[in-house]
Amino acid sequence: MHFAYEGFTHDGNRRCFLFQGVDEHAPASAFSIEIDLPLFIQHHIAIQDGPSFCLQLLTRASSAGADCLEKFHTYQVVGEDFRPLLIEREKRRADKALKSQGRRFYRKPSLRSNLRMGAGKNAI
Repeated sequence: MHFAYEGFTHDGNRRCFLFQGVDEHAPASAFSIEIDLPLFIQHHIAIQDGPSFCLQLLTRASSAGADCLEKFHTYQVVGEDFRPLLIEREKRRADKALKSQGRRFYRKPSLRSNLRMGAGKNAI
């Protein structure tokens, strides 16, 4: 199944993202995913990333089967739904920390420079 983002509605501290599910063998179906905005703040996610986050939820549910996808026709996101995103974020952070910084090479100063590397007291 493929999903098309159709926009959102906003009511107080809640934003509802609307999607249309398109399948070759079935009629189109509507999906409505509601998120409390404080959850975005709590998990350090930009509100602009809301549609892509909801699309990930729908895609995962679709790959798990029609029964899993059924609950997303009208769904309210809970904190546990952010878990895969947080795990991926930590994995990227750990991978980045494991990468070696590499050796930095310093160029020799030009002859016109007044900087003398390794010079002792007597150097001018």
